[in-house]
Parts: sequence; structure tokens; C-alpha cells
Amino acid sequence: MFNLDDCIGFITNKGAKKLAEEFNRRLQEHDVTRVQWIALFYIGKGEGAFQKELSDYMNIKESSMVRLIDRMEKEDLVVRKKEASDRRITRIILTDKGKILREELMPLGQCFNEDATKDISEDELKTFKAVLARMIKNVC
Repeated sequence: MFNLDDCIGFITNKGAKKLAEEFNRRLQEHDVTRVQWIALFYIGKGEGAFQKELSDYMNIKESSMVRLIDRMEKEDLVVRKKEASDRRITRIILTDKGKILREELMPLGQCFNEDATKDISEDELKTFKAVLARMIKNVC
């Protein structure tokens, strides 16, 4: 008989929510949400990011992405720049303030990852990632 407490989808979702809540809690003192932190990470990886591309990376709807970018733009963390070759395409670029904040917050991500994976071997982490990838492939 089906038992929700043994359902891998429920277990992983519950775990992901707990991890997200804890990371959000750690970011609160910096007045940044986990979603903003993720956006800062991806935008700062290169010469900005296309709005659609960022939405795909973060696995959020484009309408939610627009609201996120609006908020980050009001906080002077990012600017929108239309591509000269195609004005329908928008690139999101970090401002100087956004770059500084990103650099200040990156160690928090590293520290959180270290805390979450404490006492877990590299082999166990490799297995976990491989199994999770296979489960996703099985259902998607």
C-alpha cells in the first residue's frame, strides 16, 4: 500500500523546502532572499544574463522573473539592457552595488553547502547526485 512518508517525491520536496528555509534565514540579515541570491549568482557568472535564460536557470516562470528583476532594479542591484541586435531581448547586468553584494554573499553559499554536507563523504555526495539525476530523468 502507498505510504506518502516513503514517497521519494515527498521526501525530496520536504527536504528541499527545509534547506531553502534555512538558507533564507541565513540571508535575512543581509536583506536578501534566496531567490535574489540565486539571481545574483547567475547574473554575475558572466557578462550578465538574458532574462529568459535566467528564468530557465532558476526554474521560475517568466512573469515571476519580471517581478524579481523589477525589485532588484529598484534596489539598484541590476539594470536591464536591450540587445542592440534585437531589441526584444533583454540582458540583465549587475550594477556596482550588485557586484559588491554578490561578492559579499558568495561565501554564505559556500558555508551553507559545507554545513549541509558535513559528515557526508564525496562518494556519498556523488551517488546522491547521480541517483537524483536518474530519478528526474525517469519522470521527465
